[in-house]
Amino acid sequence: MRNANPQIIPLIKQKTLELLMEAEPSQIGMRDIAKSCGITATNIYHYYKDKDTLFQAIALDCIRELNERIKASAVKGRSAKSQVRNAVNAFCDWSFENPRLALLVMQGIKSADTLPPELIEEYYICNRTGEEILKKAIAEGSASSANPRLDIGLLVSGLWGCIEAVILKKCDVEYWDKGKKFTDAFVKLWIKSVFGDEK
Repeated sequence: MRNANPQIIPLIKQKTLELLMEAEPSQIGMRDIAKSCGITATNIYHYYKDKDTLFQAIALDCIRELNERIKASAVKGRSAKSQVRNAVNAFCDWSFENPRLALLVMQGIKSADTLPPELIEEYYICNRTGEEILKKAIAEGSASSANPRLDIGLLVSGLWGCIEAVILKKCDVEYWDKGKKFTDAFVKLWIKSVFGDEK
């Protein structure tokens, strides 16, 4: 691959994201992306080996942005427990504010499971932020967890399942427009399992 042109990469990502907001990944080809950018498909192949790699790069950008929002929200909490709650709220808020994007990032774009482990790890930065906060809570004595990574993984996966059920209207009808109430019920169960009874 040639050295990246700093002006081309953002253009490719921006135009590709615009296309992804309108169509499913399987419906978009490199020629569609190239046409949208006003360049040839060959130009895109200088930067991305295929469309899945490009889509994964966009997903990673979104995950990094989400992680920054989670961290900014978490630090406002006085205790590690309130930081966990703030982090969870940031994740839910971002997902409900950007439902199409959340669905793309969490399930629509092919997993980057063929990458080397150190690159796959980048896709889990939100989990690692949560793990760090949970470890603080354990250190301060407010939480108990034999495996913080697993417990955060369960929180993120379970929480996403709840969010997805709301976005796709797969949960009970009464929660279609009350997504936060639906996710809060799950979070309360998880908090109880790790932090003990709610006061």
